[in-house]
Amino acid sequence: MPEVLVIIPTYNESENIGTLIDRIFEVSRDLHVLVVDDASPDGTADVVSERQKTFGEDKLFLIVRNQGKAGRGSACLEGFKFAREKNYNVAIEMDADLSHDPADVPHLLDGLSNADVVVGSKYIKGGKVVGWEWYRKILSRMANLYVRTILRMPIHDYTNGYRCYGPSALAKIPELEIEGTGFTVIPQMSYQLWRKGMRFKEVPIVFANRRKGKSNMSIKEIKESFLAVIKIRSHAAHLHLMQLFKFGTTGFTNLGLDLILLSLFVEIIKIPLEYSAPLSTIIVVINVFFMNKYWTFKNNQQKHVSQGVKFALVYGSAGILVNLFTIFFTNTLGIFYIASRIISIFITALWNYTWMHLKVFKH
Repeated sequence: MPEVLVIIPTYNESENIGTLIDRIFEVSRDLHVLVVDDASPDGTADVVSERQKTFGEDKLFLIVRNQGKAGRGSACLEGFKFAREKNYNVAIEMDADLSHDPADVPHLLDGLSNADVVVGSKYIKGGKVVGWEWYRKILSRMANLYVRTILRMPIHDYTNGYRCYGPSALAKIPELEIEGTGFTVIPQMSYQLWRKGMRFKEVPIVFANRRKGKSNMSIKEIKESFLAVIKIRSHAAHLHLMQLFKFGTTGFTNLGLDLILLSLFVEIIKIPLEYSAPLSTIIVVINVFFMNKYWTFKNNQQKHVSQGVKFALVYGSAGILVNLFTIFFTNTLGIFYIASRIISIFITALWNYTWMHLKVFKH
């Protein structure tokens, strides 16, 4: 067996880590294990320290990071660094919750005979999931379909963190440009290694749902992973996605403000629609300018006058169209003025975003 280091990132896994370590050494006492713990308050590191008395500190290593829960991905990257520094030929990453069966380690190692990275896959012939509710299976399938559609790599299980890295892949890891700290690191590493010519292979595994403890994956990490997949393929696409999301949020926020003001002026103050529409537009446009400048496009340039003029030209032309459409749809077509306003705003939204991004707030 080559010099193999099994890397296990942990956070609050005291109920599982001892059993996992025992099972790994049952597979082979030639394996070495590194646990990277994020200062788990439940005493995970203490359990590992006790196992070191049994298996020896020369085979079972422990790194305790004191910054709190810093993320699975960053823990694995620290483990890969340790593997290179200690001259290991092969590194395997796996979860600590007993969802990954150590009995599959030999299968992963066998896969290195004609590959540089071997992925334990739930979604090839012979692989399966045990203990998941139906909705988790659907979500996992959808997540993998989403990632596969964007990255288009020759594998089926993009989200599983049971992977084996051979000498060539292990040597390439320092060259990778990894952003984020959580589960997003897995597809980032895979895609960049693949682009560097590393050969991938999948072997079937049985993925078992955790029986003890709670999942460490947070909503923040799910969001980070979802957006990071797009960023892996294209920074420009990721930038546009984030800006479009914020632009849309800004738009809906100010749409609500616009409708409230318009209703207030027409229904309460009794200002004619011909005057209420432009008045509400002026107030909303000022608010839109500052939200887009400092939040949507994160433009901190002190060019309020020049940007304000450009913004006024773009939004002015859009505002004129909005008001013309509102009055036309209301008075000519007989559409309720609130509905007319909504239709008008959506028509001009794409125009506004294009010019905000390309001209007004471009760095």
